[in-house]
Amino acid sequence: MDLSANFRPEAGDFRGISLCAGYAGLDLGLHIAELAYRTVCFVERESHPSAALVARMEDEALAPAPVWSDLRSFDGRPWRGRVHLVSAGYPCQPFSTAGKRAGDADPRHLWPDVARVVDEVRPDWVFCENVEGHLSLGFADVVASLRGLGYATKAGLFTAREAGASHRRRRLFLLGHANGERCGVLPRLGHPGGPAPDRVADRHLPRERGTILARQFGEGLDPILDIDAAAGLAIGDEGLPLFAPGPGDLSAWEGLLARRPDLQPAILRDDHGLADRLDRTRGAGNGVCSLAAALAWAVLKAAHQFPAGA
Repeated sequence: MDLSANFRPEAGDFRGISLCAGYAGLDLGLHIAELAYRTVCFVERESHPSAALVARMEDEALAPAPVWSDLRSFDGRPWRGRVHLVSAGYPCQPFSTAGKRAGDADPRHLWPDVARVVDEVRPDWVFCENVEGHLSLGFADVVASLRGLGYATKAGLFTAREAGASHRRRRLFLLGHANGERCGVLPRLGHPGGPAPDRVADRHLPRERGTILARQFGEGLDPILDIDAAAGLAIGDEGLPLFAPGPGDLSAWEGLLARRPDLQPAILRDDHGLADRLDRTRGAGNGVCSLAAALAWAVLKAAHQFPAGA
């Protein structure tokens, strides 16, 4: 029996929504692991990461997609039946050992909204990332809520060092796969077997009165989904390393800067005493290593595809 048939996206068509997207570390990792993947909608409230996302679309590292600014007001229902995956690097502050670990009492606790969007979208896959401290605080609730929505879950700890970086950055990754009939991507409008032209999806939540109508919610999504999926990562020919040398690796920095002096690390404090580039520093601290995300996706997907004893 070929189990892999249940885990292959449609040929050349693997679409996702990125919640708490940050600098698109999870998305770029998915690009690396799944050549057909592209994010068709981002949700990110911070101004600097949002601007970076737009810049990456302009240089074609990411395919063009809308950026929504507030997860709590984001409505996932228009996307139901239209995307294969929801990813989320939801805030780590409620769980991190570097903070107060207030858990669900922390105002930055956004997992309930992530779960709400997953429930509204009902994708085939849910891919999440957070800090290691989440394992001992709140992670059991995340797994329980996904299982309650009909997702089998696999999780593991992965480091950037495993992917070739000089730093460790150990992170928890979770991959959920739908095992319910209400999940998945519907045939496109107008295709054989697809819904009627005025409908987005026949499947709806118990609290909804009935079918979601295109004229109410989703009629503007088709142009976004029809953007050329070939736009994606462009690999340069400059021979630069995938990761910057470590702070103490002076010989490596010397060789690199001899070839590319424009890569000189910035001094993060000016002579007036005010810190500079705080947005970039904050983003780097919260960011996801893309190659680690690609590794986590590949390993956890294989764990779903070939479970022990199968």
